[in-house]
Amino acid sequence: MNKTSLKIFICFTFTAAVIATILLCLNFLGYAYIASDTDGEGSPKKTLTLISENLNRTESGFELTANVVPDDFWCILIDKNGEIIWSHNKPSDIPDRYSINDVARMTHWYLNDYPVYVRAEDYGLLVLGTPKNSVGKYEMIYSMKWFYTLPERILMIFLLNLCFAAILAFIFGIRLYKRLRTLTDGIDDLHREIPVKLTERGIFKEISANINRTSNSIERKNAALAARDSARSNWISGISHDIRTPLSVIVGYSEELSESEALTAGERRKAEAIMAQGIKIKKLIEDLNLISSLEYDMQPSKRSNVKLCPLLRLVVSDILNSGTADKCDIELDLRDEKTVVAADEALLERAVFNLINNSVVHNKDGCKIRITQYEKNGKACIDIQDNGKGVRSEVLENLSRIPKSTHGLGLPMANQIIRVHGGRMTAKNDNGFKIQIELPTV
Repeated sequence: MNKTSLKIFICFTFTAAVIATILLCLNFLGYAYIASDTDGEGSPKKTLTLISENLNRTESGFELTANVVPDDFWCILIDKNGEIIWSHNKPSDIPDRYSINDVARMTHWYLNDYPVYVRAEDYGLLVLGTPKNSVGKYEMIYSMKWFYTLPERILMIFLLNLCFAAILAFIFGIRLYKRLRTLTDGIDDLHREIPVKLTERGIFKEISANINRTSNSIERKNAALAARDSARSNWISGISHDIRTPLSVIVGYSEELSESEALTAGERRKAEAIMAQGIKIKKLIEDLNLISSLEYDMQPSKRSNVKLCPLLRLVVSDILNSGTADKCDIELDLRDEKTVVAADEALLERAVFNLINNSVVHNKDGCKIRITQYEKNGKACIDIQDNGKGVRSEVLENLSRIPKSTHGLGLPMANQIIRVHGGRMTAKNDNGFKIQIELPTV
């Protein structure tokens, strides 16, 4: 998030600097345009041109054939001897004779405080005068070296303006950056569900207020969820405790009855069925408690170094001894007897049991189950492959989601147990059903 606010700040600074520089250039161009009207329509030089075009020589002297001189302007024509040989609206304080020095001064400056402009013709020097205090004339002289280096100096001024604009934008953008960083930090905390309390002021007041409201809403919902989950967990634990005591009695008595010689063979079979169903109920209750602890990624509480090969032999032995796998052929291929993982042995045993038992339960007509254990790339691997009918695609798609009912708990629960141990489980239909497990070794 901080990178995002930094990018916004850099973009803002660069954009502000470029805009300021462009505006500066436009101002220069605008000034040049405004200041370039001295040769436009009605300017003194244009008027001099019109006078020259309309001033004709006659037998008695010179005559202006058109009224091209503004009312407040005046004009005189000086010959080579410095004498005025023609005039128009000449003020009384303007001399009738001029020396070379007078001519030299007036060509650049003023004549008796009148701003004047001159135009040299073959027949003399035309002098156009404008009203006093109407024009400011200043002498600006530049060397050719100045013109030759002008592009470099323009570029330097441009770069200086760009740097200055960037510095100003940086100074004014610091505050914006701090506010943006606060906002991005707040959004990042929202993502991690950390309570946020931003100061609600400035241009981001509404955004800050929305983030604060969202944070409060998330906090309230999390509290409600925590209360609900706690209540559900307590309810499951309570119900499980209440059921286990009478269930133990049922399983114990049914086991005694199944071995009693006083009962007929049919009655003993019924007792065995009661005992089997009682054991099944007991496992379901244990699964419910296990799901309650694993559903929210709770970590195993009794970690120890567990040897995989003995654990796999024990699970397979329990399944074979239970009598439920009479039609299944289970083959063990244990390649690394020294493989050890850090795990809660009871949880890991339950996961492996569920995965192998899944192949037994879902293949009533029997199947061949091959269990392979090995190490690869520093991981402890277990492959469980059967040649049965496989599982439905919707089951494979929902391995990471605990179902809402007790039906189909085995695979998702095993996946959850493997995951909380830092491992990974994949499942697919491949000429039957195949499961691959990876666990970190010690």
